[in-house]
Amino acid sequence: MNFRSFLLTIFIYSGVFAQQFSHDLVGGYSGRAGNTDFQYWNVSYSLTSYGDISLGSTTLKDSEFLLAFEKNNATWAGIENYYNDQSIILKFDLWANGTFSPFVIAETSFDDALGIKSRSNYGLGAKYRVFGDILSVSAAFLQEEEEIIGKSSISLFADYGDSLGVTAYQDKDIPKISYSRLSIRPKIKLPLGENFYYQSEYYYKPAGDDVLTDWRNTFTIKTAEEWLSIVIKYNIKRDSQPAPKVFMQYDPKYFTNGQNITFQNPGKGNIPSIDRDLAQSAKDGYGDYFVNNYKSEDTRLTIGINITF
Repeated sequence: MNFRSFLLTIFIYSGVFAQQFSHDLVGGYSGRAGNTDFQYWNVSYSLTSYGDISLGSTTLKDSEFLLAFEKNNATWAGIENYYNDQSIILKFDLWANGTFSPFVIAETSFDDALGIKSRSNYGLGAKYRVFGDILSVSAAFLQEEEEIIGKSSISLFADYGDSLGVTAYQDKDIPKISYSRLSIRPKIKLPLGENFYYQSEYYYKPAGDDVLTDWRNTFTIKTAEEWLSIVIKYNIKRDSQPAPKVFMQYDPKYFTNGQNITFQNPGKGNIPSIDRDLAQSAKDGYGDYFVNNYKSEDTRLTIGINITF
């Protein structure tokens, strides 16, 4: 049995044979029509099963299984999936409420705004409760596979005398890239009054020079109904090496050695900024191109309602 099959077996058993279940559903919507046609919606759902799980003669004490799903989508001026992202997480914790808790985790996601067609990872880790439910720290070793959006084509440029201009476009096959990544996550949960709670999680995920960070802040306001609350989320994502957005080359039909107008000296031309030169692009596994990247930072603010049952 390989590691992925082992993970799937653990998730199925923990989800089926757990003693108790909890469901959380969060959703939000914003829309505008008339001079501006814009619609945005987000939804997230989590299923948590917990308790002792009996597997024949073996009992997994104080276990917790989590299935979490989140999706954000926007349309603008009739453009479907103007913004579109999604994530699915499967996680199993042993001794979930103890001081030390080992876990296995698997996640798959995509994010059009960041140029990520698919990103999947799985691995092993452990959580340590530093101060009860208020402060904990977790660390995990992950194997990750990433594929960037394939709509990026090669833009061929020529010297027009005083500027660079596009002459043609070519399709480009973009390979998947695999990483071995470390994930470190401190987490704080604070009650700020009788009906107001704050939670902060900061994910630091290095893989050599490629570092992902994700700072997730959640404010929860309880209502008079125990099953209903208001949730405000503010997330900041950073990628030290964001995905390539535009690949650029000189058109071999028109390029001459020693030409005056180049990517380093584009003249009056309006070209995308060069974030990776030929050497860096080749080192990163994309080939000999001048590359314009997606932005390295992305923020999101959402306000919605949470239903627990």
